Amino acid sequence: MKLVFIATTASAFLLCAQQSSVTSTSAININGDRVADGPSVIRSKSDGRAETTEIVQSINGRTVPIERVEQRVVREDSSGRVVERLIRRYDQTGNPTTPVKEIIAEQKRPDGSSTKQVSTYRGDINGGMQLIEKSTTETQVSGSTENAETVVQRPTVNGTLDTVEKESTVKSKQPAGFSEETTTYRRDGNGGFRVAVRQTTEHSEQGAQSSDSMAEYEPGPTGQLQLHSQKVTKTVTAANGSKEQVVDIFGQNVPGTVDPGGLRLQEQQLIQRKPGPNDTVTQTLSVRRPTVSDPKALGPARQLSETVCRGKCDQ
Repeated sequence: MKLVFIATTASAFLLCAQQSSVTSTSAININGDRVADGPSVIRSKSDGRAETTEIVQSINGRTVPIERVEQRVVREDSSGRVVERLIRRYDQTGNPTTPVKEIIAEQKRPDGSSTKQVSTYRGDINGGMQLIEKSTTETQVSGSTENAETVVQRPTVNGTLDTVEKESTVKSKQPAGFSEETTTYRRDGNGGFRVAVRQTTEHSEQGAQSSDSMAEYEPGPTGQLQLHSQKVTKTVTAANGSKEQVVDIFGQNVPGTVDPGGLRLQEQQLIQRKPGPNDTVTQTLSVRRPTVSDPKALGPARQLSETVCRGKCDQ
C-alpha cells in the first residue's frame, strides 16, 4: 500500500508541474519477487528553475524526503550564466539537516575558452552561510583538443584559501568519438602535489552502437601509476529509443582468488531500458558475478532491480 501512496502522490505532482518525472525503484529478491526499497525521485523543471526530491519510507512507516535539490538560473546570456543550487538533506525521520548552497558562475569567450567557478557554502548555527570550498576551472580550446585546469581551494583556520587539489583534463574529439584523460593531484606530506589518480576514457560510435572504455590508475607500492580498475560499456540503441547495455567491470581482487596479478572481471551488468505507454520508461538491472567455486567464470544472470520513470524522463 505504501508504493500505491507514493505513486498517487507523484501522479498528482506531475499534473501540477511541466517537464516533470517520477522515478521509483523496486529491488528484486533472490526469489524474483519485487521489494520496494526506493528511494523514489521526483523531478520538475520550468522557467529556469529545477527541483529534484528523493523520498523514502522512514523508520516509523511515513514517506519522508531524504534530499531536495533546488536550482535556479540567476543570469544567462551569450557571455555565460550564473546558477544557484540549494541542497537540503534530511535525517531518517525527515527532519532537515544543515543545508548546502552552490553558486556556479560560468564565463564564455568568443575563442571557445571559458572560466567556471563553483563556490560551496554550508549553513552555520546562526543561520548564515560559510564558504567551505571554491573550485575554478579554466578551459582552452585548440582545434579538436580541449584542455581544462581545475584548482580546488578550501578555507584555512585563519580565513585564507589554500589549494588542496588540482586537476588537469585533456579531451580530444574524433570523427566517431573522443578520448579523454584526467589527472588529479593532491598535497603530499611535504606540502607539494603528487598524482593521486588518473582516469582515461575512450568513446566511439558506429551507427546504433557505442562503446566506452574507462580505466583508472593509482600509485602502486613504488609510487608509479598502475592500472587499478576498468569499466567497458557497450550500448545498442534501437529505433524506438530502447537501449541495451553490457557493462564489464574489472578490478584487482575477485572473491575466491589469491592471485594479485592483473585485472579480473568482477561483475557484468546487463541494463535494459525500454519506453512504454503513457510516457513511461522501464529499466532493469541484472548482474553476473564469478562464483567462489569457479572464480574465473561468470555465474548466471540475476535481476537486481527494476526502475520505472513516468513523465519527462532523462536519459
